[in-house]
Amino acid sequence: MPTNINNYKDEIRKVGFEIEFSNIKMKRIVSLIKKTYNLKETKVNNFFYTFDSEYGKFVAELDFELLTKQKLKSNFTDFFQKIGMQVDKTKIDKVENMVGRISKDLVPFEVSTPPIPLDKIDIIDNLSDNLYKEGAHGTKKRVYNAFGLHINIETISLDVDSLLSYLRSYVILESFLAKDAKVDITRKITPYIDKFKEDYIVKILSENYKPTIEEFIDDYIKYNPTRNRSLDMLPIFAFIDEKRVRDSLPKEKINSRPAFHYRLSNSLVGEENWKISDEWNRWLYVERVANDTKLLTKLSKRYLFHLEKFVNFTAWEEKVSKCIKNQ
Repeated sequence: MPTNINNYKDEIRKVGFEIEFSNIKMKRIVSLIKKTYNLKETKVNNFFYTFDSEYGKFVAELDFELLTKQKLKSNFTDFFQKIGMQVDKTKIDKVENMVGRISKDLVPFEVSTPPIPLDKIDIIDNLSDNLYKEGAHGTKKRVYNAFGLHINIETISLDVDSLLSYLRSYVILESFLAKDAKVDITRKITPYIDKFKEDYIVKILSENYKPTIEEFIDDYIKYNPTRNRSLDMLPIFAFIDEKRVRDSLPKEKINSRPAFHYRLSNSLVGEENWKISDEWNRWLYVERVANDTKLLTKLSKRYLFHLEKFVNFTAWEEKVSKCIKNQ
């Protein structure tokens, strides 16, 4: 458990998970979720199912927007209507299934959970255990499996000082977390978990950086005009000031929510002893540093000094590892 278990509304914090994998057919995934959590499914299409629970909706989908968001059917139908032809729905279904079969080894399936209260999140390991038993493939199974585990952690506060402390903590720990999690090279070379750039890190770690929430959002977007960061702050910023974010980034697909979108972790569902909770426990380093003012100040100064030096004989992740693990 983190030190702070209550959210910005003084209710118990919630955490949502998104896990990517392959090598299981959708029918087996549906059966697995029903069995694991005793839920009933609702079929949207062959590659998109929802499951109502006491916490909200679980979702299982082939993570391919053309299929899951029904764009294949609508675009296919619109095209033939424009040229004056009616298309048999069963033929559209056949095309959909064909595209699904072709893409399923390259495009991962994804199971997303609703926000689960902190005192209940141990149920998430039931999912990773059962995916392993079903033979799911994760990041390490094939060289092109850039699969990830995303964690959406509800914030303790919407105040700028709290949010800035978390982001400072994260940029300080980012390289340590990546090494500790053994982030796969396939994921590193994709743009999805790009690191924060040094000029932005220096800016926000400066003790003179005391922005308003509006300035904080604007600065973040100026230096990070994308969701592709290993800690994506855009969902929180859109929750606080949606117009400001959407006006600046009209083409980005941003889900507004009061939660940090932590995207760093591998999805290791094919590894025998791996659990989703392993990655949650790694996030707790960020929680600890963010909520320890003295430690955060000390590490900020040390990291800035490290970045200023022309030559460093010890990697930053080694320095910060010794510091936080000795606390």
